[in-house]
Amino acid sequence: MKNKGTLDNSSINSLITQSLLSLEKAGVTKDDRLRFGLSLEEILLDYQGRFPKDSTVTAGFFKKAGKVKVEVVIEGDEYDPLTDTDSLVLIKTVHKWEAAPSYRYEEGRTGRNVLTYCFKAMGSLKDNLSFTWKYTGPGKAFLILAVGLQLGSVLLMIIGPMLSARIIVQLTDKAVYQVLGTALLLFAVNLVSAAVMAGCNWAYNIVYNKTLTLLETDIAKNVLRIKNRAVEENGTGLFIQRLTVDTSNLATAFNTLADNISQICQYAGILIAMFIVSPVVFLPVLILLSAQIALELKRQKVSRDNGRVYRNHAERYTGIIGEMVRGGKDIKLVNAQEQFEEDLRERITGANDSRMKWDAGNRKYRLFICVVRESGALIFIALLAWLLSNGNLTVATALILFNYYTALGTPAITLLGTILDFVTQLSLSCERLRDIMDDRIFPKESFGPVHKEDIRGEIEFKKVGFSYNVAKLNTSTRWVLKDLSFKVMPGETVALVGRSGSGKTTIMNLISRLYDPFSGKITIDGTDIKELDRDSLRGSMSVVTQTPYIFQMSIRENLRIVKPDMTEDEMKEAAALACIDEEIEAKPEKYDTVVGEGGISLSGGQLQRLAIARALLRNSRILLLDEATSALDNVTQDKIRRSLDMIRGKCTVVIIAHRLSTIVGADRILYLQDGRIIAEGKHDRLMSDCPEYRELYEKEEKQ
Repeated sequence: MKNKGTLDNSSINSLITQSLLSLEKAGVTKDDRLRFGLSLEEILLDYQGRFPKDSTVTAGFFKKAGKVKVEVVIEGDEYDPLTDTDSLVLIKTVHKWEAAPSYRYEEGRTGRNVLTYCFKAMGSLKDNLSFTWKYTGPGKAFLILAVGLQLGSVLLMIIGPMLSARIIVQLTDKAVYQVLGTALLLFAVNLVSAAVMAGCNWAYNIVYNKTLTLLETDIAKNVLRIKNRAVEENGTGLFIQRLTVDTSNLATAFNTLADNISQICQYAGILIAMFIVSPVVFLPVLILLSAQIALELKRQKVSRDNGRVYRNHAERYTGIIGEMVRGGKDIKLVNAQEQFEEDLRERITGANDSRMKWDAGNRKYRLFICVVRESGALIFIALLAWLLSNGNLTVATALILFNYYTALGTPAITLLGTILDFVTQLSLSCERLRDIMDDRIFPKESFGPVHKEDIRGEIEFKKVGFSYNVAKLNTSTRWVLKDLSFKVMPGETVALVGRSGSGKTTIMNLISRLYDPFSGKITIDGTDIKELDRDSLRGSMSVVTQTPYIFQMSIRENLRIVKPDMTEDEMKEAAALACIDEEIEAKPEKYDTVVGEGGISLSGGQLQRLAIARALLRNSRILLLDEATSALDNVTQDKIRRSLDMIRGKCTVVIIAHRLSTIVGADRILYLQDGRIIAEGKHDRLMSDCPEYRELYEKEEKQ
């Protein structure tokens, strides 16, 4: 396949769009497509500045052995954009990229500048089945039993048509008693076949349940390990679709394939029977079936490519639906229904249009197949009539052959289409689930080997730099933290203060390793946090954010998440320290009250206090509070401050406060500006030595 254009702006945009769609259909990963689009745009713009705008550009796509090769040809004089470029975007895009383009120049009448990209495509059917096989696990014995029963059923299914053919012959010969005997035998064969299939389905259901359980558990574990940045970049809709739809498709893989293969064996048996009865009729039947099979294979390829595009559009649509459900209240409050509906309409249209294209491709090929099939049936009947008229077939034999063809023709091709559609779905689902496990596509959190039982709570930042814009291309337009260094001693209470965007929340995220710094390092008790195992790091700290997430379960269960062995007294003590005990006791079901998704039935202040209770229940050595009391009134906030004073010195506390008046008693206050600490000390010292801090505090006092 080739996409063709010139070096004018409109043609470049069209060529890149078409090329990206071709790569998406071929199963090239999102990251590779992003890099390809950026690099090709920079390269073509570079050529545009040197060559005439009507110069021909061609992008050819070749897929073979799990690789997708793209050759971009620009006709003209020799020019290598990879070595002569001064484009920072191009340099960063191709840096450490496995599919980075290579350059060569081909002499000729006009000369050809050739840039070659080589991508790794998604796995083959063999790879996908191998990936699925490892999840059959405990169900392997039942799978073997099901396959054995299926093979037995195949033999019975082959015997059935033979007995039916025998009845036709006996009816022709008017052998009444033989007809009754054969009919009874056919009745018995059909009953046994039904019993065998019932046992087979029972075994397959067990395989499905066990496989689905193991698969969903493993995929869910991988999703929980994905780095926070990757989740934010892709949205939740993508993961929901893959955890529900794709896992179910894979769990049915061997069940469906075995069932379909058994039917193929049945049809193979019919073909063999036809060959035995009449080799002359068998040959044209084989040719007619081969033509239909070739068309089905072509349809499957087109369907797979279009289906891949549809799945990607469907994920975008699912993602915005999730946002709509979770953020419905805020959409109404900011009166953004129209803007949201427009975005939703665009995504729905994209998903439906891609589905229509998918269906249209299938419909076109099925129409061709129908024409071939019906033409084949007509040719087959004409052949039987001709052989009968020449005396080469008896009426009984012609009836047997017609009965075989009726059982074989349409059902066999329909079955083939079903198998190919299933293989397409299986391949797409397998690709998407393998993506979840691929660290290159969805980077996973990794922890070190060092385990520490007794964390004291000393935290130190050493020349830490961080930016949210760096992402995969390793470039940034704004660094949130720049060479940041500070130290928090065990048991010390330190407050972070500064205007919005100064880096306060980022510091919290880095301490808990929701993100990793791009330069410098962070230590706890002198050990780099990248070297600590997960239990040593996150098991030693409790974090409460400004908008904590409360799960759709009872209050008791929400608290038990952090401490499964909590006692009733510990639970109530934590609730009392968080000043939410009286409100819980006032509810009819008290601690067994079920809150809605995200704690929707609770007020903002109740959410924060329940999250604080959850944090205090852990009794961690490090407590991180990121504006954790911003939704509380002054009286309740003061009560919680006094509760926190009770644990002062027992654990290290790093706090970001909405109201500066609540952190005036901190052991130390760090004032941040543009990712750097410009002043630190107690409240009184900052009031005298730091004008920025004094201005913030005085403005708050006047409110």
